Amino acid sequence: MAWLLGDDARQQARFSARSFAVLALAVTALGLFLRIEHALTFDGPGRGSDYAVYVQGVRWMLEHWRGFHFHESLNSQVNYQPPLWYAAAALVLKFTESERAIAGLSVIGWLVRQWVLFWALRKAAPGKHGAHLAALSLHAVLPLAVLIDGKVNPEGFHATLFMLALCALWRLDQEVAVSHGHRLRWAAAFGLLAGLSLLTKATSSVLILVALAMMGRRVLSLLLRKSHFPPRQVVGPALLAGFVFALTVGWWCGPNLRAYKYPFPHPWDLATAEVFPDLAKPLMQRRPAEWALPFRWAEYMRFPIIGGKKTPVPNFWAWMVVGTWSDLYNRGFCRLPGKRSTAEVWGCNRGFMPSGPQWSVTRRCVKHFSRLAWVGIFLTMAASFAVIHTTYTQLRKPSPQNECGEGRTEGLLVFPLAIFFVLFFVFLFALKYPFDHIAVLNPRYQMAAITPMTLCFGLWLGSFDTRRAVQRIPLLLSALAIAAVAALLLIGRFGN
Repeated sequence: MAWLLGDDARQQARFSARSFAVLALAVTALGLFLRIEHALTFDGPGRGSDYAVYVQGVRWMLEHWRGFHFHESLNSQVNYQPPLWYAAAALVLKFTESERAIAGLSVIGWLVRQWVLFWALRKAAPGKHGAHLAALSLHAVLPLAVLIDGKVNPEGFHATLFMLALCALWRLDQEVAVSHGHRLRWAAAFGLLAGLSLLTKATSSVLILVALAMMGRRVLSLLLRKSHFPPRQVVGPALLAGFVFALTVGWWCGPNLRAYKYPFPHPWDLATAEVFPDLAKPLMQRRPAEWALPFRWAEYMRFPIIGGKKTPVPNFWAWMVVGTWSDLYNRGFCRLPGKRSTAEVWGCNRGFMPSGPQWSVTRRCVKHFSRLAWVGIFLTMAASFAVIHTTYTQLRKPSPQNECGEGRTEGLLVFPLAIFFVLFFVFLFALKYPFDHIAVLNPRYQMAAITPMTLCFGLWLGSFDTRRAVQRIPLLLSALAIAAVAALLLIGRFGN
């Protein structure tokens, strides 16, 4: 009887694994379809989210094949940018002769991130199929990611390199913790991937902070466990990672340091108070206090699309959260028809864009995005709690050991740390440059944090014992909310 029960359990496990594989492939196919469809149909010159600026940089790169370094012939929105995405996009343009095909870099990038997410979940929390499926599904249908991954911009490409660098740092920390022989391999991989990520967007400078924090924590842990400092175990990999990183980015950061005193300067870093009077104010006086507090939600939830440069009054958290679940900048993602349209929204306000194209959005789409935002707030709160939970378990609880003595979850602190630093980077940028009329506060700047946050979400759901009815509730509620997001997204995109 025991043997039969054991065999039945194994059969159930095999069935569960097969069902999970089918469903995981299905949600991945849905996410891929949404991004490919958007890449094939978005209005490039009109609602392409700085499409013309990016294409100008790509064509300049195709002609010159070198870094921009503030070249006077380029728009100020692109002439400071790192060159890697533009070089990759130039190659796509050269071989396909299609500007729209450049969006394939982000689409393929998302597919890589989806696979990396699955790999990390399986390694850190094996056998938690329900939790893995919830995380993969959320990653597939998150509105901001679908909207941005389907357009010509560097965000998706950068998010992929960023996540790969974090995974390399995670594996490096694990190898250092257990004194395995692959420390140098993962150190070199992290240095290279972090450098390539920084050559795509300056946001990746936070990877340096994450690595320093993780190595500092590991040194402290080893000092507490041993009577002597083990330099070969930590310092060697750290030096190798730093050396590879410097080789990767030095050719671009070096000239910037010599010319502008910044390794990755922004045009506003070089501007004066005469050009931007706000720069003359002390940093903490450039925004009102309520800008940084979680207030003013009602206005955003009722009308989750920006009306213009002054409506609604900017609030960092409302802007970022609502912008994750709605088409905040009116990029034309919702197609629900209707007789009534808005009078003024972003891109339609003639006082803001007197010479540009004028767009409105149907009231049905506004209500639709409001519903999405309400569901999204629940998932945002759950994901935020998941990040806190992951941080707590890494700082307070010992890592579970497998049969080889290796901690399965060792080093996972890299992911919540990366999320914190990315959000802090965006917060500090928007605080330093309060120029909201030119979209300085943009939800897409948090794209690099989406996959790490989804990973934490899956790990948190996987921490519940689903054999107990009460502990199934978080997974069930999350599954219902994600299904609602998917349904609303499809209705908004294809509904009548």
